[in-house]
Amino acid sequence: MNKFKTLIFLVISGFAVSLQAQETIINGGFNNWNQSQFKVPNKWLVIGSVGLDSSKTAGNARGIKLSNSISNRSISYALEVGAAYPNVLNGGYPISGTPSSIKVNYNSSALGNDSAVVIVGFTKGADPMPMVLQQFYIVADAAGSGDNSITVPLTYIHTIPGLVADSAFIYIASSAASGTPNSSGSISIYNISFPDGKTAPTANLDFESWGGLSVLKPSSWYTSLDAYEEKVGKMAGIQQFALQSTSARSGYSVILKQRPVVMQSGTEILPSWMITQNPSYSVGAMDLPSFAVNQRYVSLRGFWKGSLSTGDRVSVMVNFFDADTLVGSAMFSQNSTSTVPSNFTLFSENVIWVPGYTATPKKATVGAFLTDSTFQFASAASSLIYLEDLSLDMNSAKTNTIQSTVGLTLYPNPSDGEFMVRTTQPIKRISMINTVGQMVYQSQVDGLMEAKCMIPNGESKLLWVVIEGDGYCVTKGLSVK
Repeated sequence: MNKFKTLIFLVISGFAVSLQAQETIINGGFNNWNQSQFKVPNKWLVIGSVGLDSSKTAGNARGIKLSNSISNRSISYALEVGAAYPNVLNGGYPISGTPSSIKVNYNSSALGNDSAVVIVGFTKGADPMPMVLQQFYIVADAAGSGDNSITVPLTYIHTIPGLVADSAFIYIASSAASGTPNSSGSISIYNISFPDGKTAPTANLDFESWGGLSVLKPSSWYTSLDAYEEKVGKMAGIQQFALQSTSARSGYSVILKQRPVVMQSGTEILPSWMITQNPSYSVGAMDLPSFAVNQRYVSLRGFWKGSLSTGDRVSVMVNFFDADTLVGSAMFSQNSTSTVPSNFTLFSENVIWVPGYTATPKKATVGAFLTDSTFQFASAASSLIYLEDLSLDMNSAKTNTIQSTVGLTLYPNPSDGEFMVRTTQPIKRISMINTVGQMVYQSQVDGLMEAKCMIPNGESKLLWVVIEGDGYCVTKGLSVK
């Protein structure tokens, strides 16, 4: 996860005099936070709505409950797949011998119209060919029927006779449906065993061992931690993650800092970003309208401080929409070639509107990102940025004295294809970023102060042209006809 391709952007580094904001971005002051506590079975990864179940009527006291949601179009998963995750066809826990069947104790009386899926497999070393790859289904029992069990024979399929497994994996899904489940039901699994005594003692197949997980995040924002959990899942003890800081102008500020996350497969680097969230979706994207606006704003503003390691960059961006159509954008961005303020300092950037759009937008989305200078990867571990009081304003941005003095001209602007870049200092690199946050063009330039560029095929509305040279980085919006 070192690569951060999905959502990264930038704009000229600028500041403004302190003016009263006309409207605060949804939780743009970062004073509202959500603290979420999860119970997670040790040795398992879980995705979706998964929780501890203590309703078993006999035997072990704990089980795992997997739930579906029609309204959120979501299915839940539990995976004992170990160090090779997300490759579920590799062993997650050690095992010896050759079990002939698997037994699952469960309660499916609340499963509704769904069928749960269980996949079990045995493997040997690094051999990608499982000796067992068995899939079966658990259907809904009658309401109130209580605990039940199913025993399924295991069929060995490996081409080498008599090969003994040394690892195994188990994958459970709360619905056999693809995507949207059939109902908002749930199933509880209490114990998984092999009747001939081959259960792995370290696999936590009885779900008796549980760990805690605490997540702190700003409300109304979707963060890189949310995206990480949707992709990888939750696992006990690996994601103690907080973005909140009391080092603020008032109340709280938010911290952008990359996070190493220790998995069974090693350490992954979690990039730092957050996007205002549309409550109808469990995702955050710059091309997805998030919150309502009722004015044609002139600038994006916010307060920031911190430090950037060489080659790193901080970016804050707003996109405006009329219905679901992008109509305007503004972006603040600064890399390590310019001084980062040690005390909270105001930045401000003007909105660039799509040519011909003169109406009032209906919605907006804001994102904040800490990346390397290529907008592709996570920042260095030592980079740390504080943000507070992000807002939209009716006043134009004004230049601060610490902004780069390098002049940048793009012409024609708007452009319908070809345009010229002219600067007052030699250019080393030209990049183009679209309003979805994708880098669509990048080229090295050997010391020229003027260069011809072409708008990449398929790009429309707005682009951000980034010019980098020795000791400077400036950006300007390009309107596309």
